[in-house]
Amino acid sequence: MSQQDALTSLLSANAHKLLRNDLPTPLYHQMFSLLRDRILSGEIARGMRIPTEFDLADSFGVSRITAKRALDELAAEGLVERRRGKGTHVIHRSRPKPMHSPLTGLIETLEVMAEHTRVKMLQFRRAVPPEPIRALFDTGPREPLVQAIRLRLRNDTPLGYYVSWTRTDNDEVFNEARLANTARLTLFKEMGIALKQVEQVLSAVNADAVAALHLKVEPGTALLALERRSYDAEGQLVDLLNIQYRPDQFTYQMTLDMESDIQPHG
Repeated sequence: MSQQDALTSLLSANAHKLLRNDLPTPLYHQMFSLLRDRILSGEIARGMRIPTEFDLADSFGVSRITAKRALDELAAEGLVERRRGKGTHVIHRSRPKPMHSPLTGLIETLEVMAEHTRVKMLQFRRAVPPEPIRALFDTGPREPLVQAIRLRLRNDTPLGYYVSWTRTDNDEVFNEARLANTARLTLFKEMGIALKQVEQVLSAVNADAVAALHLKVEPGTALLALERRSYDAEGQLVDLLNIQYRPDQFTYQMTLDMESDIQPHG
């Protein structure tokens, strides 16, 4: 679909069918989500003009106030600029950043997002983990690990919900203040931990009530889930990190070098 087609489809005769009155989500937020998704995907590119409040209201079968609030929400997210007499124009530039193999490069690329986002620490404690976590770390029933629960935001918009368990006794380096402002790989290096192997698994999950609350999405919303297990030179699990990303705020792209990164298997 071209950019102009994307805009034209917003004013199609079937546009009103995209909004549902039987959902608990307000109509303005449904309209906001539709517009936001097309902007973030690049279908509606930077510089393009969004239809007016009157045109959107007419096409979607809603009040002008509903359409205005949807556009105001887009402006609040920093996706569009609204100027009297000139209309509403997209100012967001869609630039998914490629992630290159090998795996170490991919992980470091993920950590780069720390330069453009901020972290809100929800919980930091040393505690005995539940049995499934103990089994992964091969720890005893009384051995504590460090648990951290964090929320990563971009311009006050939640991006990812992070839950981690880490094996460390170095409170001077691995503490609440440092973790809130420093990449994990940096902290591991400062503690002298050389990661020998890292396993990452991508999947899709539905947001539970807690994740939905912090990510500001509806419970049951599809999220991109990443689990990362980091092992030291002795093959001991050092860190378990689970992240749930809002798919409208996070793009995961990977480029593989066919000559050097992919080895034949059978």
